[in-house]
Parts: sequence; structure tokens; C-alpha cells
Amino acid sequence: MTDALASEWLKLRTARSSRWLLAVALLFVLLMAAFTLYVVGLWEGLPPAHRSRLRAAPPEQIVLMPLEICAAVLGVLAITSEYATGMVRTSLTAVPRRGVLLAAKAAVVAGVTLAAGQAGVLLTFLTGRLIAGDRPIQGFTAPPAEELPAMLATGLAPAVLGLVGLGLGVVLRSTAGTVTLVVALLYVVPRFAILLPDPWNARVGSVLPEDLTRRLWGEVPMAVGLGRAGAGTGLSFAGALAVMALYVVVALGAAAVALRGRDAR
Repeated sequence: MTDALASEWLKLRTARSSRWLLAVALLFVLLMAAFTLYVVGLWEGLPPAHRSRLRAAPPEQIVLMPLEICAAVLGVLAITSEYATGMVRTSLTAVPRRGVLLAAKAAVVAGVTLAAGQAGVLLTFLTGRLIAGDRPIQGFTAPPAEELPAMLATGLAPAVLGLVGLGLGVVLRSTAGTVTLVVALLYVVPRFAILLPDPWNARVGSVLPEDLTRRLWGEVPMAVGLGRAGAGTGLSFAGALAVMALYVVVALGAAAVALRGRDAR
């Protein structure tokens, strides 16, 4: 297993796509610093009586969306790039036990995406609070000690999406198809869930990744707040974590079945 982990780490860190995805994630962190500067400029330009009306989403929440997409694409490419080039046959020759190969890939993808997610969220938070200073801008004033548990929890979301992308990539073997499916799960399906009648809009929406992330952050999920019966439909913090873990288990379970039941072509 140690050799398999070392091999997968070498492949992931030397791939140009991995470096580009991490660079894109860093770019969005820098953009959030620019966003905070813009919000501070707006606040400074308002008359004192109107400053309390200024509302802005915290940058650490905004940056989570691109971090999730980058992590999901990284997970997808960790396997579909090997299918596209035929490298998967070499990988299976070096590591004949397919379960071990999948576990090694999952461990490396989880480690990289977890580290990138936590670093991206924390860096965005600290940079935003540093730029905002002691200005009482709504969304920028919560004490760091109160925000830290929620940030650590939401920093898990990119790792979850990375593993889901890896699992679906094994099943579909197509980069374009898998990325499309993951993006649809993240941002298209929730919009259709909102259109469902009460209380199904809240019930379906509460188990989708977008609302699960909101629940981890401590917000009322988007779909839950729409239906008349939605107030009691949202998952607890522990429930949201459990459902996100279930996404990973199902995706990697399906990947294990597909990897063992098909040839390497």
C-alpha cells in the first residue's frame, strides 16, 4: 500500500492539470481579497447613517464554490486521464489489486483536496478580516474563534467533491461526462429541486451538496427556507456530515464495483 500511495502521489503532483487547478484555486483566493477591498471601498464611500445597510457575503463562503469545482475536476482527472492515455493498464500492472489502487488514489485525492480546501477557506477568511479591520461591515464582524469550527467543517466540502469526482470518473471513464455530471449535481439539480412542490423542495434540497455545505456553515439551507413545511426539514450539523460521507461511500463503492468488474480499456 505504501508503494501504491507513493506512486499515486507522484502522478498527481507531477501532472500539469493538478498544478493548473491549484493555481486557479489560488487565483480565486486572491480575487476574494480584491472583493473585500471593493466592499471596504463601498463602505468607506457611504454616509455614516447608511453604512449599517451594506450587506456582503463573506468572501470565505464565496470562494468555496470554485474550490469545490477545482477539487471535483482534480478527482475526475486523477483517473480519467489514465483511461484516456491507456496509463491505467500500466497502473494495474504495477498494482494488480484493484481495490488497493483505488484506495491509494482516494487517499491521495482526499489529502490534496482537504489541504487545499482548508487552506483556501482559512486564507480567504484571514485576508478578508485583515483588510476589513475593525469596520463593522455585516458579514465581516464575527469573531474568528466563533467562525473557526464552521470553516473547518466547510473546508471538508472540496475533499468530498474530489472523492465523488474520482468515484464517478471510474464509473464513467469520461472526463467531460463526469465533470458535467458533478457540476450538474452541484449547481443544476438544486435549481430544479426548488421547483418541486412543498415539502419535497426542502426535503430533496436538504440532501444536495449545496445545501449540505450551507448547513455545515450554520446557515439555513436555500431550499429549506422556500417551502412552508421547510422549517423542520433541514438536517442537523451531524446529519449533514453523515450525508456528505454517504456521497463518498456510494461514489467509491460504485467505483470499486466498476473497477473490479470491467477490463482496463
